[in-house]
Amino acid sequence: MKKIKINFRALLKSLPALIIVALYWYWINQKIISDSNEAFSLTGFFLLICAATAFFPLPANIIVLGAAKSSDPMLVAFVGGAATLVAYFAEYMVFTTLFKFNKIANFKNSWVYEKAAPLFEKHKFLILAVTSFLPIPAEALRIYAITRKYSKPLFMFSGFLGRIPRYYLLAYYGRDYVNSVWFLAAVFIFPGVLLLIIKWGASLGVLLKERLIKTPGELEDFGDSQA
Repeated sequence: MKKIKINFRALLKSLPALIIVALYWYWINQKIISDSNEAFSLTGFFLLICAATAFFPLPANIIVLGAAKSSDPMLVAFVGGAATLVAYFAEYMVFTTLFKFNKIANFKNSWVYEKAAPLFEKHKFLILAVTSFLPIPAEALRIYAITRKYSKPLFMFSGFLGRIPRYYLLAYYGRDYVNSVWFLAAVFIFPGVLLLIIKWGASLGVLLKERLIKTPGELEDFGDSQA
């Protein structure tokens, strides 16, 4: 029988991520999956979304569901949108200071940047709004927009415009299932799954494009050989 080798170095590297997920899940169980009718006040929700949007890895989707337990979905959406305005303003000011010499960090190696940056130059506002709506990490594009000195009001409004429908749909359709551990687990995991689907779809699109470009040349060579 083959012996199973345990890679202790890999386990140690993954330990911080596992601890963070465990703490999140404990917090979700204690704060959201509870008998209390209120998980977050709108003030607490506003502050948490500010933090989750700009600088801290908090699960924004779960926070929205917690606020929806006791508040109207439309109100949750607009408070979340207002928090996004504040967070985007803070992000713009901080990164403008950090990149005052126009130094662009390793985020340029991000596949999100590589796939979306060519489109970004033509459709800045649309790209920022769509990536704000989708529950995927889009910090690379936001930082790129800041380094390109994109309009601050438009930068902030793109986040506001993208987050309001996202938070409304999540609060409206999720409030009836907020006490379901399986539903919350699905919401927690969904952004990662969506990110993989987008990545695979982008890679497939590039592959198909390469095939279509090669096909006419191959057909021409085939015709010459037949002649």
